Amino acid sequence: MARFPMGCWNYVAVDQQDPAAVRDWADAGMTLTMSPEFDPERHRVEDLRAILDAAAAENIKMIVCDRRSYWTGMAAGEEAYREGFTQAVEDFGGHPAVFGFHVGDEPDAAAFPDACRAYRIQKETAPHLSPFLNLLPWYDGVETRVGYASWAAYLDAFVELAHPDLLCYDCYAQMNPGQEGWDMYFTNLREFQVAGRRHNIPFWTTLLSVGHFRYHPPKEDDLRWQVNTAAAHGAKGILWFFFYMRQPHDNYRVSPIDEHWERTETFEWLSRINRTFLQWQAPVLLDLTLERVFHVGRAWGGMPLLTGSPLVHRAKSSHGSPLIVSEFADAKGRKYVAVVNNSQTDSDIAEVCIAGRAPKLFRVGWKQAEQDLSAADAWHATPGTDFVTARCWLAPGQMELYRVEGA
Repeated sequence: MARFPMGCWNYVAVDQQDPAAVRDWADAGMTLTMSPEFDPERHRVEDLRAILDAAAAENIKMIVCDRRSYWTGMAAGEEAYREGFTQAVEDFGGHPAVFGFHVGDEPDAAAFPDACRAYRIQKETAPHLSPFLNLLPWYDGVETRVGYASWAAYLDAFVELAHPDLLCYDCYAQMNPGQEGWDMYFTNLREFQVAGRRHNIPFWTTLLSVGHFRYHPPKEDDLRWQVNTAAAHGAKGILWFFFYMRQPHDNYRVSPIDEHWERTETFEWLSRINRTFLQWQAPVLLDLTLERVFHVGRAWGGMPLLTGSPLVHRAKSSHGSPLIVSEFADAKGRKYVAVVNNSQTDSDIAEVCIAGRAPKLFRVGWKQAEQDLSAADAWHATPGTDFVTARCWLAPGQMELYRVEGA
């Protein structure tokens, strides 16, 4: 992907969506998203191709949700699945907007072998594409559901059996009241990031854009917090659950496009958060490798507290907000430091002390323009012979990213 993958779960059927929907995706800052649902027995190939044409014109890649690509088709036997998927590839696989085909969502222990085999068949049949399979998130007791004693063993088995191009999962506990779901949220970021590093493949995550169950409808600060906390832990792609309400059900509410097929306040917030991230840190982060990540003030999900590293000596906030400090490197070995305000509600001043030999800081600014902080006022950067201290105001969930010279 030339652009940071940012998309959504669609769920709308092809006969209920037309190329005009692509305007909504582009306006919401989507770069890679799920297609409408296609069933060859009910829908026309040319209708989905028209949507793909519109997506290509907007430089949006798509994960094709074709009934023939789902692992459930393995119930008819491997050869029948292979035949159906081959036809799906003939219909859509050569289109320039296609990233890959959807394999399915959250396989449990009974479905896991079929899901992994379907993934392998997709790779064998269309090696130029990247299949997409969304995994279960970790939660207390889920090991019995997936049939593995630990989450690391589950993810290792997936890599061994499916040979995936990436890991992806969904987690929404972070939008429960207060901070009660934060341990689950950060445990998943930690487990998937570590597994991705272990196997040298990226991980993506699905975040929440619609209120339901006990999850409150996320506001702009919540959306920013979700994007930047995920990126600070190394996520290389983000999907949003979900985009279209279609019709009211349970207590789902305030999705980006509501039951009247109108844009809501969530759409406007999501659009601004997505597009700002894509114009600011995302292009740089896409090419960086996460080396270490720490929590400051309070740690969740088994993440380590920062007690000093070879690069970041210390970090603190002025008013008690927790922080996240991440250390990255690019392909040339140059070091980067990100700091995120790990509060969903409060703004604060973050201070990060970075060690080195007369180190210099360059703030990654709007449209990746770098600002040499040695030329800025002393409040933003205080230099020393073996350290430099950066200070910044951070809104809830806001990130600042710095390149370090002399690290």
